[in-house]
Amino acid sequence: MNQHVTTILRAAAMRDAAGVNHRPGCVAVRDGRIVQIGPGRDPPRNVGSHQQMLDLPQTLILPALVNAHAHLDLTLIGPTPYDGDFVPWLRGLMQRRPRRDRDITESVRQGLAASRAAGVGALGDIAGSLTAIAARRVAGGLPGHVPGVSYLECFGIGRPQAQSADDLARQLAMVPFESKVAEHERGVVVGIQPHAPYSAGARLYEAATRLSQRHAYRLCTHLAESAAETQFVRDAAGPLADLLRQLGKWDQTIRPTGKRPVEWFEPHLRHARWLLAHCNEVTDQEIQTLKRCGASVAYCPIAGEYFGFPQTGVHRYREMLAAGVNVCLGTDSILCQNPDEPQPLGILPQMRRLYRRDGTDPGLLLKMATVNGMLALEMNELDATLRPGTPADLIGVRIDTDDRTDPLTQALQNDYPVEPIDLAELA
Repeated sequence: MNQHVTTILRAAAMRDAAGVNHRPGCVAVRDGRIVQIGPGRDPPRNVGSHQQMLDLPQTLILPALVNAHAHLDLTLIGPTPYDGDFVPWLRGLMQRRPRRDRDITESVRQGLAASRAAGVGALGDIAGSLTAIAARRVAGGLPGHVPGVSYLECFGIGRPQAQSADDLARQLAMVPFESKVAEHERGVVVGIQPHAPYSAGARLYEAATRLSQRHAYRLCTHLAESAAETQFVRDAAGPLADLLRQLGKWDQTIRPTGKRPVEWFEPHLRHARWLLAHCNEVTDQEIQTLKRCGASVAYCPIAGEYFGFPQTGVHRYREMLAAGVNVCLGTDSILCQNPDEPQPLGILPQMRRLYRRDGTDPGLLLKMATVNGMLALEMNELDATLRPGTPADLIGVRIDTDDRTDPLTQALQNDYPVEPIDLAELA
């Protein structure tokens, strides 16, 4: 966009999770940042003499949305049928995931492009390799860049945990420092993701926590995803234990804990900030533990339905939010998405699913999809609002201006795709 030229966007409506709710609305943008915003269609005053107008008479403007849990390096696989048995599905994924550097890079590239086209403005990605992290970082200077966190996935359970911890530290040491620091503005910072309690042991989680404390790495893991995970942690038995035996990963140091996953994981929660993917199987007491420890939860509703998690059919995200837990939204991988969904890596389909299934309040869904996601990724939550001074990372959804229904509600009821608003095209 031309330097010092103010772009005035006049839209049917504007909404964020921090109090902006205009119908119609007008926003002024200069040098990539919001200068002023207000109700009505009249251009704001005192925003400079060099102006250009963009009229969006049937558009609801929102801040770009946040996908707090994705697996970009699986994008090349595409949507995959699920027969109801998690362990064979997991084994199939292990065989099918991209292995060659060029395939991993292309998968991440396609995932980023699809995310950006679907209105995602910040993203927490689980990177299965340093190649996936590098592919994400290389995209940082290109059109379609999506800032956020790239969590390096690691595995190690039983006796090999010490070696896994050493390998993790060695891999992270290969990542340039500027991508690690928390202050790296709107770039891609590095995190660590011990995969899950059935694939990462306590010593590996402890090593990840120490590295985070030393180098400001973000932390993420899958937790309380399934009844099978609960059986594994509590009893060292069940289909996930059988899988470790089949893979030659089982040894006698893997023992029953007598605890459910959140209870077992609580010592790690107390020592660092964690972003927990799924939390499908939690009790009232465990919700209080999540609140007390300051954990965030990334709920992926379409993926949960794909797997049939939780087994009760009812995720407790509303109880978590009511208790003060920071719950945000994610897609998980493209494997779990509806093959007919035109924007499978977008967050608006996740919001629409919760609105239509549960009747969840639209304003709450927008908060989960924006500021809560930024908090979970330890980014500036104001960057996911329409506040003056924030980046003008804007998206639009078509609405019917003759319909007096709340515009955000309309966007959840209709099936129009997200349309990112590219101000650079006006230059």
